[in-house]
Amino acid sequence: MLRILVIIIILFLRIFAFCQKEDHIWLFGQEPYDVILPDRASDTTRGASNIDFNYDPPKIYYAPDRFLDFSFTNSSLCNSEGKILAFTNGQVIYNQFDDPIEDTINYSDDWEYCNDGDMNLAIPSGLLTIQGAIIMPVPGNSNRFYTFYTTFGRYEPFFVQYQISYAMFEVSDDDKLGKILKKDIVMLKDSLSGSITAISHGNGRDWWLIAPRKAGNTLHIWLIDPDGIHYQGRQETDLTGLEGIGQIYGSPDGEWLSWFVSRNFNSTGGQHFIAKFDRCTGKIYNPALKYVDLSNYRLGFGISFSHDSRYLFMCNRDFIYQYDLKQEDVLASETKVATYDGYKYYFPFDTIAPLGYSVNFCALGLGPDGRIYISPSSASTRMMSVIHHPYHEGESCVVKQHSLIMPTGITRGIPNFPNYRTGPLDNSPCDTLGLDNDPVAKFRYEADTLDHLLIKFTDLSYFRPELWRWDFGDGSPVVEERYPYHRFPKNGSYNVCLTVSNENSNNTICRNINISTSASDEPAEDKAIDISLYPNPIEDILQVTLGEYIPENGHIKITDISGRQVLSQRLYYGQNVVDLSQLSSGFYFCVFMDGHKIMKTEKVVKME
Repeated sequence: MLRILVIIIILFLRIFAFCQKEDHIWLFGQEPYDVILPDRASDTTRGASNIDFNYDPPKIYYAPDRFLDFSFTNSSLCNSEGKILAFTNGQVIYNQFDDPIEDTINYSDDWEYCNDGDMNLAIPSGLLTIQGAIIMPVPGNSNRFYTFYTTFGRYEPFFVQYQISYAMFEVSDDDKLGKILKKDIVMLKDSLSGSITAISHGNGRDWWLIAPRKAGNTLHIWLIDPDGIHYQGRQETDLTGLEGIGQIYGSPDGEWLSWFVSRNFNSTGGQHFIAKFDRCTGKIYNPALKYVDLSNYRLGFGISFSHDSRYLFMCNRDFIYQYDLKQEDVLASETKVATYDGYKYYFPFDTIAPLGYSVNFCALGLGPDGRIYISPSSASTRMMSVIHHPYHEGESCVVKQHSLIMPTGITRGIPNFPNYRTGPLDNSPCDTLGLDNDPVAKFRYEADTLDHLLIKFTDLSYFRPELWRWDFGDGSPVVEERYPYHRFPKNGSYNVCLTVSNENSNNTICRNINISTSASDEPAEDKAIDISLYPNPIEDILQVTLGEYIPENGHIKITDISGRQVLSQRLYYGQNVVDLSQLSSGFYFCVFMDGHKIMKTEKVVKME
């Protein structure tokens, strides 16, 4: 009996530990005709690209082997090592080798509407529904996974009759290609918004699946446990509802649920809902709503929480608002933190009648790095905006508009994930599986742009840390803040350690922080410094990522083949955007410097 109990506990711990890196690779891209047109396939500004959060700062790169497009619906799943396991656009399910586990799911007139191919070759470009699919592990089984997805009848009547269905597939060490076990099992037919989210059950193993009705004031709830999928019925908010679409998310700690209803382009055309959520019962309580101004054709319906569950964010295309979840009246705490600056992106290949694509605020997504990523409402662009410190109040959250450029074109969608780092609700009535929140330490850092020795540290620890202890490795006293600034005494390499703890246990992570250790008069190149750039060849904008090194006086020098300098700008730790659109076509050298020290040299090709 004791042996059986130990096996059960080990199995639970294995499943619980799995839930850490499932969302660490975000997939983007839309170029349906690269499948059949060689010139499109060879163009590195078209097709697929990824954001890889297994690195800090995240690595962004072109993915030439993936041809599946994401027009809006987008969900994926990584394994415990942060490697892609499967992904879907609501029409097909692909495996880690970019091959279909199932080449058709969710077939309907909506499927055909989003098919850019013909009778001879289907090109499923992705369903046009925000959060229209979500991939999740099957509770209690580390090799099986659900894909939940919605679709609607486009013609009878248009945009009204939705249904939500699911597929189950299996991927194991013995079968890494994966196989479908069941598909298109209809769970519900109703007038739905099309969006789906999930919140971790208080026992730390099961899930609550949530889908709003189209009117927005009612939610459908399912319990997902090892025995299957169990419909819990409709939950009414008893608030006035409009029919529309929008994002829905639970807070990372699982205590809040918020969703958006975007309906009419007028001053009260949108509704922003918020409610408390009971992870034991799957019920909402104390719901509230605020009308949102969608006049002037504001296509925006974004919702996201800060990773520490302190703040909620909402966007309506032109503005981003922040709400303090510690206030008694959360929606009354509304603060505007960003106003769209009017920037438009122009594709370099669009030369006959150039069309600018607005890089505004449409959909929001919380990344594993604690930043909130913002996709614009344009049907196609290559740029996103980022909220860098969403855990800070007001404009201190730092919204950097059109600061992130992707290698290829993207659409409005943000990948849809549940929060995998919530953990059980310790000491609650549903804490019945013997799982504990054993905190896991994690952090990121960045240097001040005016003082490279002043470093801002962002705690990203999860599974309910309560105490924080920072040892900066320079002999200074231990700091017990969650988000400290620290000024190091001089350039050098420092071993910074963060220890987090709660009543269950503690955990420590250490990272070496290298501050201008290569800044000298020696001209030799330092090959150990992590610098990546894309795209290459380049048509307009170059994105440069500098990781694991903080320069004192970093700069990028662009020279032509004769050695003549044609451009120079500052280089900082993290993501840097370099505009090469004014340069003539040809070969150039990118020389990355820290003071007089050459950190790295790369050759780039500038195209017409």
